This record gives sequence, structure tokens and C-alpha cells, in this order.
Amino acid sequence: MKDINELHKQIVGEITEERNKGVAAFLTAKREANTAAHNKHAQAMEHFRAMGVNLSKYEAFHNALAADNANQLKGIKDKYAAEPSALKIIDPELSMERALNAAITPGADRILPPAYAAIFSTKDPADKLSGGTGTDVPNYSFIDAWDWASGAGNGWFGSGAGSYQVWIEFGFWYLPPEYRNYSIIPHNLFRGFYIVRSDDGFWTSKYARVIVDIWTNVWQYNWKGWTQNRVLDVGSDNIDVNNRFDTERHTYNSALLGSGDWAYVRNYVSIYVYARGDGSYAELNFAVGNANYLSCPHAHIY
Repeated sequence: MKDINELHKQIVGEITEERNKGVAAFLTAKREANTAAHNKHAQAMEHFRAMGVNLSKYEAFHNALAADNANQLKGIKDKYAAEPSALKIIDPELSMERALNAAITPGADRILPPAYAAIFSTKDPADKLSGGTGTDVPNYSFIDAWDWASGAGNGWFGSGAGSYQVWIEFGFWYLPPEYRNYSIIPHNLFRGFYIVRSDDGFWTSKYARVIVDIWTNVWQYNWKGWTQNRVLDVGSDNIDVNNRFDTERHTYNSALLGSGDWAYVRNYVSIYVYARGDGSYAELNFAVGNANYLSCPHAHIY
């Protein structure tokens, strides 16, 4: 049986490398799409200017709408979030020692606390239309995470679009006592809220959307394959929805595991926001105040 510390270092290294590549790919595709949309939009604006359309009045009207929407958003956030200075109520960090003790407890049925947690996001300092962040050094039990996106302009050809992606990772070690198929059920806990706003109309192409997914994979000698579960998907060109998202998900997975060699359960939550056109806005917030967070406190294996 390989040393658990070396295995842990290997797995965390693989996850970090994979996630960094995912962040880079997301940002590259986003920049390419925004550049193409900007060029098409500029061509269209020149066409309308040549036709005698007063673009200054058109832009002033939409700027006024955007300012009004910003005031409304502040009221919505105040409704769902505690004061920013409020202390978050979290349990003490679950140590690697506790996680490994649970992993080697006699018997096949286990309730495993996480042995690893991390957060990755598609941060781009040059992007003024979207953002997000998360816990810098996450508590393995509770993680703060949020992202937001706002739109600009009329949204033609996909222009004026903001988008942001955050991945929240949890990992669990398990030492199978026998060779067989195991049922693996992570317990994901969501406490937060979402905002989706878009008011598409004449001469505009606006849209807003939020998506939350849970992904799970199992490693022993190799990765067994991903299981995906979509838990939230709200979006439209004409929408004004804001609500709390307080739910729990027990997602079923299975894997054939050998006895006496370490296995690793990888569970991550993906939160994605997109908004196009001025006044459009999307936010997922699992962070502000002591009532909002993401958690995967344990995984069941039997």
C-alpha cells in the first residue's frame, strides 16, 4: 500500500494542474468570444450611425436604465445577506488525522469527513463586467464562495457579456476492506441566494443565467469516471428572479474498488453566472453573512 501522504500530494497536484488548465481555457474562450462580439457590434454601430441614428441618445437611455437597476440590486442583496461584518459560524477545521481515522475504521460502512478542500475561480483583473472569490484558506467543512456578472450595451452579437466560473473542491480518503462495488454518496449542503435579471426589448439582445452543478469522481489506480448532477439552472432574456437557495443533495455514485489500497472520492461544486446587455445581472452568493456558505461535511460509503 502506498504512503497516504505521497498519494495525497499526487492527487492534489493532479487536481490543481487540471483546474488551472480549466481556468486558462475558460478565460481564453471568453476573451476570444468578447473580441469577436465587440468587432461585430462596432460594425453594426457604424452602420446605424451612417443611417442617421442618434447613438448618443440611445446610449444615454440605456445608461439611465442601468443606474436604476443598480439601485434595485442593492435592495435585493440587503434582503438576503447579513451585514458584511457579521461573523460566520463555522465548526473547527477537520484535520487530516480525523479524516484518515474515519477512512480505516473497521467495517465497510463509513461516514467520511473531508480531508481536502480548495477553491478556484476565473479571475481576470481586466474584466469589469464580472467577478467572484472564495475562502483563501478554506475550512474543510464550510467554504465561502460567490460570483456575479453584469451586462453592458445592447447585447448584440453577444457583446457586453460578463461571465464567471468558480469551482469548490472537496476530497475524501477511503481504505476499502474488500474487493467489490461500493455505493458512494457525498452530502452537499447549499446555503445562499441567487439573483437573475434581464429586461430584453426592442433593439436589444439581453440575457442572464445562473447554473450550479455537483460533480463526483473516484480514484483508485485510475479515475473511474464523472457523475454530474445539475441542482440549479435559472435563466432567460426576460426575467426578474431572486430567491434563497437553501437545499441539500445526496448524489449517488458507485465504483468497483480493490481491498487494502487507498481510494479517493473527489466531489466539487461548480457555480457559473452569465449576463449580457445593460441592466442584466446574475449572482450566486454562498458567502455574505453567517447564514450563507457551501459545505460537503461528509460522504457516505457502504
